[in-house]
Amino acid sequence: MIKLHCSIICAVLAASAGMASSAQAAALNVLWYTYADPSSEYRTSIGLLAGTVQTLPYGTGQGWNLTYFDPGSATPDFSTYDVLVIESGEAFRTGAPGAALATPNYTGILSNQAQIAAARGDRTFITGSDADFHAVRGNTGNTALHTCAPAITAPACWDGALGHAVNAINWAANGNGLGIVSFLDGEFDGSYWWMNQDSFLRAELSGQVSYSGNDDKPTIEASAAAFALNAGLSSQGLSDWNHSFHAFFNDSIPGYTGIVGSGAHPGFALAIATSADAAVQLAQPLAVPIEVPATLPLLALGLCLLVGQIRLPAAARDPIGTLFPSK
Repeated sequence: MIKLHCSIICAVLAASAGMASSAQAAALNVLWYTYADPSSEYRTSIGLLAGTVQTLPYGTGQGWNLTYFDPGSATPDFSTYDVLVIESGEAFRTGAPGAALATPNYTGILSNQAQIAAARGDRTFITGSDADFHAVRGNTGNTALHTCAPAITAPACWDGALGHAVNAINWAANGNGLGIVSFLDGEFDGSYWWMNQDSFLRAELSGQVSYSGNDDKPTIEASAAAFALNAGLSSQGLSDWNHSFHAFFNDSIPGYTGIVGSGAHPGFALAIATSADAAVQLAQPLAVPIEVPATLPLLALGLCLLVGQIRLPAAARDPIGTLFPSK
């Protein structure tokens, strides 16, 4: 048998309590800009994703407190949110049931340029993919199109649009100030807001973006494979969602680092992130939350007190004296 010390048991229980605390980490306040109809499949699907995101693999274990922000909304207090997510300009599934697709409308972003800039923090992620739409469709280059749909409760679908979107949002939300996640700004009429004169991203992206075709050959370079932004993702998984990426960024934009490279357009990146925190890595390969009773700290205290009162005979404590030898 093993010689048990109260300090050892308490340390183990304290570590377990720490796991519970980490697993039940505070939810992220996510402000999601959308022009989709309130009853659309787009909004419904994103809402379902927000309700289950803390259970997905390679995540942070944090849930999302989701708030929609649309062209008709009053100006929100951007400083109270962890991340602003901006819907892509690919307007699929954005209409009311049985109705026409919504027209992309970014007036809520453009008219609040100064307010967003004032609240903006140190983490910005911009992708040439409409992964927000494809995430809830279950698109991944590892299976036939839509095989995984619905992806919301299918961890096997992570290596694709789902992981690309969720990684970006969790990463951006865990920085200082208001994180930014912008999906592709095209390709429907009414989109292409990045270069608008009122865009808070215009100065950074001017002359740095190309829309010359699609890329179904994304690459995750070895130097970026350990980034939290690429957790659980592969080049194959990010490929060919018919199509995966629709915009390209120069691979040397000041202040940005390429996260996903372009196999079809050498010298370009398909997704970029602000350089200071782009290389943030995962603390561990998986971070799926573990459900632990909230009473664990009290249990730990009780057991420590109990063990402190128990003294086993020396022989029973350690018959061979080798596991925890005396000094």
